[in-house]
Amino acid sequence: MTNINEFLNFGNKLADNSRKISLSFFKKNINIRSKSKSKFDPVTEADISTQNYINNCIKKKFPTHSIVGEEDSQIKDNKYEWCIDPIDGTRSFITGFPTWGTLISLSKNDKVILGIVDMPALDERYIGYNNISYKITNNRKKILKVKKNKDLSKSILSSTSIYEFKTTKDKKDFNKVSKKVSGVHFGGDCYQYCLLADGHIDLIIETGLNSWDIRALIPIVNNAGGAIKTWRNKDPKDGGKIIAANNKTLLNKTQSLLLK
Repeated sequence: MTNINEFLNFGNKLADNSRKISLSFFKKNINIRSKSKSKFDPVTEADISTQNYINNCIKKKFPTHSIVGEEDSQIKDNKYEWCIDPIDGTRSFITGFPTWGTLISLSKNDKVILGIVDMPALDERYIGYNNISYKITNNRKKILKVKKNKDLSKSILSSTSIYEFKTTKDKKDFNKVSKKVSGVHFGGDCYQYCLLADGHIDLIIETGLNSWDIRALIPIVNNAGGAIKTWRNKDPKDGGKIIAANNKTLLNKTQSLLLK
């Protein structure tokens, strides 16, 4: 039997070596292509190389485990499933912004038990498992704790981009909340969830997320005292329309506005 500490050590090793791969491509002249013909959905050599490295390591260490990856999946019938986003925030990556990260998570029987978010260009790592959530910077560990604010009018709202909302209705629903808060920030991808867990952001609203975009972030946010659900209060592990908040009170207030 493998315990959580063994998975954690393995996940940290994946993050350590993936960081070297992704940084070797960062701010360099690299090949970029779009995965979609209808919109710009970039993928780079860094995405592919990092995904391949992580998948190969998992297959060698845990050959029976399932892998869901943005760039490559190896689906198997097993209670353990890794979920990988090699470069979350590829648009940031290709434009030189440092707010991109590598997302590594492990689920057991469909429940996320470990989340690791590595921010290579910022030299920060965020980890959540069991009942703990912390970040590591300069080899120092800091326990993560959300802000105590429950007042929507005093909240900072974040989202990656208003252009990521799939429908006009989604944008209008988002704007209903944006008019109630004290400030709105755009940009950040995975990093905004880490900042929420670290007490800098109050609220995040997004749509169109995939499982690899969100699973690693769930234990980080929850274990820091936050709350993360879909707009309709479902388990967010498979993505979709997501709300993350400092606490359940703020989350419930936001859900009420979005679905009003």
